[in-house]
Amino acid sequence: MKRILILIIFLLCSSKVLSKEVWIYSDDGAWIDGIIALEQFFDYNSITHKRVYAKDLNTSNSYSEADAICFPGGYAYDYKLALSPKTIVNIREYVSKGGSYIGICAGAFFASSNVVWEGEEYPYSLSLFKGKATGSIQKIAAWDNYAMTKISINQENKIFQKIENDLTVLYFGGPYFESEETIFDTIATWDGYNNFPAIINFNYEKGRVLLIGPHLEIEENNDRDSTMFAFELNDIESDWDFLATIANWVLDIETGVDESIQTNQNLITYPNPASDYIEISISDNQNQSILIFNSLGIEIKRIEANELIGKSSICISIDKFPVGIYYCTLTSTENSITKSFVVLR
Repeated sequence: MKRILILIIFLLCSSKVLSKEVWIYSDDGAWIDGIIALEQFFDYNSITHKRVYAKDLNTSNSYSEADAICFPGGYAYDYKLALSPKTIVNIREYVSKGGSYIGICAGAFFASSNVVWEGEEYPYSLSLFKGKATGSIQKIAAWDNYAMTKISINQENKIFQKIENDLTVLYFGGPYFESEETIFDTIATWDGYNNFPAIINFNYEKGRVLLIGPHLEIEENNDRDSTMFAFELNDIESDWDFLATIANWVLDIETGVDESIQTNQNLITYPNPASDYIEISISDNQNQSILIFNSLGIEIKRIEANELIGKSSICISIDKFPVGIYYCTLTSTENSITKSFVVLR
Protein backbone atom coordinates (compact mmCIF):
# COMPACT_ATOMS: atom_id res chain seq x y z
CA MET A 1 0.00 0.00 0.00
CA LYS A 2 2.86 2.38 0.89
CA ARG A 3 4.54 1.72 -2.46
CA ILE A 4 1.32 2.57 -4.28
CA LEU A 5 1.10 5.79 -2.26
CA ILE A 6 4.69 6.72 -3.19
CA LEU A 7 3.91 6.13 -6.86
CA ILE A 8 0.79 8.30 -6.62
CA ILE A 9 2.86 11.09 -5.03
CA PHE A 10 5.37 10.94 -7.86
CA LEU A 11 2.63 10.96 -10.48
CA LEU A 12 1.02 13.97 -8.85
CA CYS A 13 4.37 15.76 -8.73
CA SER A 14 4.93 14.89 -12.36
CA SER A 15 1.59 16.33 -13.44
CA LYS A 16 2.36 19.44 -11.45
CA VAL A 17 5.67 19.83 -13.28
CA LEU A 18 3.97 19.45 -16.64
CA SER A 19 1.49 22.19 -15.77
CA LYS A 20 4.18 24.76 -15.01
CA GLU A 21 4.94 27.55 -17.47
CA VAL A 22 7.93 29.84 -17.30
CA TRP A 23 8.07 33.10 -19.23
CA ILE A 24 11.60 33.83 -20.45
CA TYR A 25 12.29 37.49 -21.13
CA SER A 26 13.84 37.59 -24.60
CA ASP A 27 13.99 41.23 -25.63
CA ASP A 28 16.68 43.93 -25.66
CA GLY A 29 19.63 43.00 -23.49
CA ALA A 30 18.76 39.30 -23.15
CA TRP A 31 21.65 36.98 -23.99
CA ILE A 32 20.55 34.63 -26.77
CA ASP A 33 22.81 31.75 -25.70
CA GLY A 34 21.33 31.96 -22.21
CA ILE A 35 17.79 31.95 -23.60
CA ILE A 36 18.45 28.90 -25.77
CA ALA A 37 20.17 27.01 -22.97
CA LEU A 38 17.28 27.75 -20.60
CA GLU A 39 14.77 26.52 -23.18
CA GLN A 40 16.69 23.25 -23.49
CA PHE A 41 16.91 22.93 -19.72
CA PHE A 42 13.16 23.47 -19.26
CA ASP A 43 12.37 21.03 -22.08
CA TYR A 44 14.63 18.47 -20.42
CA ASN A 45 12.65 18.84 -17.20
CA SER A 46 9.20 18.83 -18.89
CA ILE A 47 8.51 22.42 -17.85
CA THR A 48 6.63 24.43 -20.45
CA HIS A 49 7.96 27.84 -21.35
CA LYS A 50 7.62 30.66 -23.82
CA ARG A 51 9.56 33.72 -24.85
CA VAL A 52 8.07 37.06 -23.87
CA TYR A 53 9.09 40.50 -25.01
CA ALA A 54 8.95 44.01 -23.63
CA LYS A 55 5.77 44.71 -25.58
CA ASP A 56 4.08 41.65 -24.04
CA LEU A 57 4.87 42.79 -20.52
CA ASN A 58 4.27 46.49 -21.16
CA THR A 59 0.79 45.96 -22.63
CA SER A 60 -0.51 43.43 -20.10
CA ASN A 61 -1.65 44.15 -16.58
CA SER A 62 -1.77 40.50 -15.55
CA TYR A 63 0.88 37.81 -15.69
CA SER A 64 -1.30 35.19 -14.02
CA GLU A 65 -0.65 32.63 -16.78
CA ALA A 66 3.01 32.44 -15.77
CA ASP A 67 4.20 30.31 -12.87
CA ALA A 68 7.50 32.17 -13.04
CA ILE A 69 9.07 35.01 -14.97
CA CYS A 70 12.71 34.41 -15.78
CA PHE A 71 15.12 37.19 -16.66
CA PRO A 72 18.23 35.52 -18.10
CA GLY A 73 21.80 36.75 -18.42
CA GLY A 74 22.55 39.71 -20.63
CA TYR A 75 22.54 43.42 -19.86
CA ALA A 76 20.36 44.59 -16.99
CA TYR A 77 20.44 48.23 -18.06
CA ASP A 78 18.68 47.33 -21.32
CA TYR A 79 15.98 45.57 -19.29
CA LYS A 80 15.57 48.78 -17.33
CA LEU A 81 15.19 50.84 -20.51
CA ALA A 82 12.80 48.44 -22.26
CA LEU A 83 10.25 48.03 -19.47
CA SER A 84 7.91 50.83 -18.44
CA PRO A 85 7.58 52.00 -14.81
CA LYS A 86 4.09 50.47 -14.78
CA THR A 87 5.52 47.12 -15.90
CA ILE A 88 8.03 47.20 -13.05
CA VAL A 89 5.13 47.72 -10.63
CA ASN A 90 3.19 44.90 -12.30
CA ILE A 91 6.10 42.45 -11.96
CA ARG A 92 6.53 43.35 -8.32
CA GLU A 93 2.80 42.89 -7.66
CA TYR A 94 2.80 39.61 -9.59
CA VAL A 95 5.49 38.23 -7.29
CA SER A 96 3.94 39.67 -4.13
CA LYS A 97 0.66 37.88 -4.89
CA GLY A 98 2.31 34.47 -5.28
CA GLY A 99 4.25 34.54 -8.55
CA SER A 100 7.87 33.52 -8.90
CA TYR A 101 10.91 35.33 -10.22
CA ILE A 102 14.10 33.73 -11.53
CA GLY A 103 17.02 36.04 -12.21
CA ILE A 104 20.24 34.76 -13.72
CA CYS A 105 23.29 37.07 -13.78
CA ALA A 106 21.81 40.21 -15.42
CA GLY A 107 18.37 39.08 -14.25
CA ALA A 108 19.72 38.97 -10.69
CA PHE A 109 21.20 42.47 -11.03
CA PHE A 110 17.86 43.68 -12.43
CA ALA A 111 15.92 42.40 -9.40
CA SER A 112 18.17 44.22 -6.92
CA SER A 113 17.61 47.74 -5.58
CA ASN A 114 21.27 48.65 -6.00
CA VAL A 115 23.65 47.46 -8.69
CA VAL A 116 27.36 47.95 -8.24
CA TRP A 117 29.06 47.41 -11.59
CA GLU A 118 32.80 47.87 -11.99
CA GLY A 119 32.90 50.11 -8.92
CA GLU A 120 29.97 52.38 -9.87
CA GLU A 121 26.64 52.11 -8.03
CA TYR A 122 23.27 52.47 -9.77
CA PRO A 123 19.69 52.37 -8.40
CA TYR A 124 17.19 49.91 -9.91
CA SER A 125 13.47 50.12 -9.31
CA LEU A 126 12.20 46.51 -9.37
CA SER A 127 13.83 46.05 -5.98
CA LEU A 128 12.60 42.56 -5.13
CA PHE A 129 15.97 42.18 -3.43
CA LYS A 130 16.54 45.21 -1.23
CA GLY A 131 20.29 45.09 -1.28
CA LYS A 132 23.39 45.24 -3.44
CA ALA A 133 24.28 42.98 -6.34
CA THR A 134 27.96 43.56 -7.07
CA GLY A 135 29.97 42.53 -10.11
CA SER A 136 31.94 41.74 -12.03
CA ILE A 137 34.13 39.72 -9.69
CA GLN A 138 37.49 40.45 -11.24
CA LYS A 139 39.28 38.03 -8.95
CA ILE A 140 37.40 35.24 -10.74
CA ALA A 141 37.26 36.72 -14.26
CA ALA A 142 37.35 40.37 -15.31
CA TRP A 143 34.52 41.41 -17.62
CA ASP A 144 34.03 40.41 -20.40
CA ASN A 145 36.06 37.27 -19.85
CA TYR A 146 34.63 34.07 -18.47
CA ALA A 147 36.01 31.13 -16.52
CA MET A 148 35.13 28.01 -14.60
CA THR A 149 35.00 28.57 -10.86
CA LYS A 150 33.83 26.68 -7.79
CA ILE A 151 30.84 27.42 -5.62
CA SER A 152 30.22 25.85 -2.23
CA ILE A 153 26.70 24.59 -1.65
CA ASN A 154 25.15 25.54 1.67
CA GLN A 155 24.24 22.25 3.26
CA GLU A 156 21.96 24.02 5.75
CA ASN A 157 19.58 25.31 3.08
CA LYS A 158 16.43 23.20 3.30
CA ILE A 159 15.13 23.62 -0.24
CA PHE A 160 17.24 20.83 -1.67
CA GLN A 161 18.32 17.39 -0.59
CA LYS A 162 21.92 17.24 0.57
CA ILE A 163 24.00 16.66 -2.53
CA GLU A 164 27.41 17.93 -3.59
CA ASN A 165 29.45 20.11 -1.24
CA ASP A 166 30.74 22.11 -4.18
CA LEU A 167 30.20 22.47 -7.88
CA THR A 168 32.32 23.82 -10.73
CA VAL A 169 30.27 26.40 -12.65
CA LEU A 170 30.61 29.01 -15.37
CA TYR A 171 31.33 32.57 -14.25
CA PHE A 172 30.53 35.33 -16.76
CA GLY A 173 30.08 38.63 -14.97
CA GLY A 174 27.61 37.57 -12.29
CA PRO A 175 27.15 39.26 -8.90
CA TYR A 176 27.54 38.53 -5.26
CA PHE A 177 24.77 39.65 -2.91
CA GLU A 178 24.61 41.77 0.26
CA SER A 179 21.59 43.10 2.15
CA GLU A 180 20.65 44.52 5.52
CA GLU A 181 16.93 44.65 4.65
CA THR A 182 15.97 41.50 2.72
CA ILE A 183 16.14 38.32 4.78
CA PHE A 184 17.47 35.72 2.37
CA ASP A 185 18.84 32.19 2.43
CA THR A 186 22.17 31.45 0.79
CA ILE A 187 22.13 28.45 -1.54
CA ALA A 188 25.78 28.68 -2.61
CA THR A 189 28.82 30.91 -2.15
CA TRP A 190 31.71 31.93 -4.39
CA ASP A 191 34.79 29.92 -3.38
CA GLY A 192 36.92 32.34 -5.39
CA TYR A 193 35.70 35.49 -3.64
CA ASN A 194 35.53 35.45 0.16
CA ASN A 195 32.65 32.95 0.17
CA PHE A 196 30.21 35.76 -0.60
CA PRO A 197 26.70 34.63 -1.62
CA ALA A 198 26.53 33.46 -5.25
CA ILE A 199 22.98 32.04 -5.31
CA ILE A 200 20.21 33.15 -2.96
CA ASN A 201 16.52 32.52 -2.41
CA PHE A 202 13.86 34.32 -0.42
CA ASN A 203 10.15 34.93 -0.17
CA TYR A 204 8.76 38.24 -1.38
CA GLU A 205 5.45 38.50 0.42
CA LYS A 206 3.50 35.53 -1.04
CA GLY A 207 5.94 34.94 -3.91
CA ARG A 208 9.33 33.31 -4.34
CA VAL A 209 12.55 34.76 -5.72
CA LEU A 210 15.64 32.89 -6.90
CA LEU A 211 18.73 34.92 -7.85
CA ILE A 212 21.62 33.09 -9.52
CA GLY A 213 25.07 34.58 -10.11
CA PRO A 214 26.72 31.78 -12.15
CA HIS A 215 25.44 30.42 -15.46
CA LEU A 216 24.12 27.01 -14.42
CA GLU A 217 22.10 26.78 -17.64
CA ILE A 218 25.24 26.51 -19.81
CA GLU A 219 26.62 23.00 -20.30
CA GLU A 220 30.18 23.95 -21.16
CA ASN A 221 31.55 20.99 -23.11
CA ASN A 222 28.20 19.37 -23.81
CA ASP A 223 25.95 20.33 -26.72
CA ARG A 224 22.67 19.41 -25.06
CA ASP A 225 22.14 23.10 -24.24
CA SER A 226 22.18 23.72 -28.04
CA THR A 227 24.86 26.41 -27.73
CA MET A 228 28.57 26.46 -28.37
CA PHE A 229 29.32 29.03 -25.69
CA ALA A 230 32.30 28.03 -23.49
CA PHE A 231 32.42 24.72 -25.35
CA GLU A 232 36.21 24.79 -25.13
CA LEU A 233 36.10 24.62 -21.33
CA ASN A 234 36.35 21.25 -19.63
CA ASP A 235 33.72 20.71 -16.97
CA ILE A 236 33.02 17.06 -16.18
CA GLU A 237 29.97 17.95 -14.08
CA SER A 238 26.50 18.80 -15.23
CA ASP A 239 24.93 21.76 -13.42
CA TRP A 240 21.42 20.92 -14.61
CA ASP A 241 20.55 18.53 -11.79
CA PHE A 242 21.41 21.19 -9.23
CA LEU A 243 19.59 23.86 -11.24
CA ALA A 244 16.53 21.61 -11.45
CA THR A 245 16.53 21.19 -7.68
CA ILE A 246 16.56 24.91 -6.93
CA ALA A 247 14.10 25.58 -9.78
CA ASN A 248 11.74 23.10 -8.09
CA TRP A 249 11.66 25.40 -5.08
CA VAL A 250 10.91 28.61 -6.97
CA LEU A 251 8.24 26.84 -9.06
CA ASP A 252 6.75 25.32 -5.91
CA ILE A 253 7.18 21.76 -7.17
CA GLU A 254 6.86 19.51 -4.17
CA THR A 255 8.96 16.34 -3.96
CA GLY A 256 6.95 14.57 -1.28
CA VAL A 257 10.14 14.06 0.74
CA ASP A 258 10.09 14.66 4.47
CA GLU A 259 13.20 16.75 5.16
CA SER A 260 13.37 15.57 8.76
CA ILE A 261 14.04 12.07 7.47
CA GLN A 262 17.03 13.27 5.48
CA THR A 263 19.10 13.81 8.59
CA ASN A 264 18.32 10.39 10.02
CA GLN A 265 19.15 8.21 7.03
CA ASN A 266 21.80 8.24 4.37
CA LEU A 267 21.11 7.56 0.69
CA ILE A 268 23.94 8.22 -1.75
CA THR A 269 23.83 7.69 -5.51
CA TYR A 270 27.18 7.61 -7.30
CA PRO A 271 28.31 8.67 -9.84
CA ASN A 272 25.93 11.54 -10.51
CA PRO A 273 25.56 12.18 -13.44
CA ALA A 274 25.97 8.55 -14.52
CA SER A 275 25.93 6.67 -17.81
CA ASP A 276 26.47 2.90 -17.39
CA TYR A 277 25.81 2.11 -13.75
CA ILE A 278 24.83 3.73 -10.49
CA GLU A 279 25.88 2.63 -7.04
CA ILE A 280 23.36 3.19 -4.27
CA SER A 281 24.77 3.37 -0.74
CA ILE A 282 22.50 3.07 2.29
CA SER A 283 23.14 3.31 6.01
CA ASP A 284 20.41 0.97 7.23
CA ASN A 285 18.96 -1.80 5.07
CA GLN A 286 16.60 -3.35 7.59
CA ASN A 287 13.18 -3.90 5.98
CA GLN A 288 13.94 -1.42 3.24
CA SER A 289 13.38 -1.51 -0.51
CA ILE A 290 14.66 0.67 -3.35
CA LEU A 291 12.40 2.03 -6.08
CA ILE A 292 13.54 4.05 -9.10
CA PHE A 293 11.13 6.34 -10.95
CA ASN A 294 11.60 8.30 -14.15
CA SER A 295 10.67 11.99 -14.41
CA LEU A 296 7.06 11.06 -15.22
CA GLY A 297 6.68 9.20 -11.93
CA ILE A 298 6.72 5.74 -13.57
CA GLU A 299 8.45 3.02 -11.59
CA ILE A 300 11.18 1.48 -13.76
CA LYS A 301 13.22 -0.50 -11.24
CA ARG A 302 12.61 -2.16 -7.89
CA ILE A 303 14.98 -3.84 -5.46
CA GLU A 304 13.14 -5.79 -2.79
CA ALA A 305 14.15 -5.81 0.88
CA ASN A 306 15.45 -9.39 0.72
CA GLU A 307 17.99 -8.33 -1.92
CA LEU A 308 19.43 -5.69 0.44
CA ILE A 309 19.95 -7.91 3.48
CA GLY A 310 23.53 -7.58 4.71
CA LYS A 311 24.44 -4.98 2.09
CA SER A 312 25.53 -1.38 2.58
CA SER A 313 25.35 -0.65 -1.15
CA ILE A 314 24.08 -2.09 -4.41
CA CYS A 315 25.21 -1.52 -8.02
CA ILE A 316 22.52 -1.16 -10.71
CA SER A 317 23.05 -1.19 -14.45
CA ILE A 318 21.49 1.84 -16.12
CA ASP A 319 22.99 1.49 -19.60
CA LYS A 320 19.50 1.05 -21.06
CA PHE A 321 17.95 3.97 -19.17
CA PRO A 322 17.12 6.88 -21.51
CA VAL A 323 18.92 10.14 -20.81
CA GLY A 324 17.06 12.13 -18.17
CA ILE A 325 16.42 12.80 -14.48
CA TYR A 326 15.49 9.89 -12.20
CA TYR A 327 14.40 9.56 -8.59
CA CYS A 328 15.70 6.84 -6.29
CA THR A 329 13.51 6.18 -3.26
CA LEU A 330 14.62 4.17 -0.24
CA THR A 331 11.44 3.10 1.51
CA SER A 332 10.63 1.16 4.67
CA THR A 333 7.54 0.47 6.73
CA GLU A 334 8.16 3.70 8.66
CA ASN A 335 9.36 6.32 6.17
CA SER A 336 11.12 7.02 2.89
CA ILE A 337 13.95 9.11 1.50
CA THR A 338 14.44 10.21 -2.11
CA LYS A 339 17.50 11.29 -4.10
CA SER A 340 17.58 12.41 -7.71
CA PHE A 341 20.25 11.44 -10.22
CA VAL A 342 20.92 12.21 -13.87
CA VAL A 343 21.66 9.82 -16.71
CA LEU A 344 23.90 11.27 -19.43
CA ARG A 345 25.58 9.71 -22.46
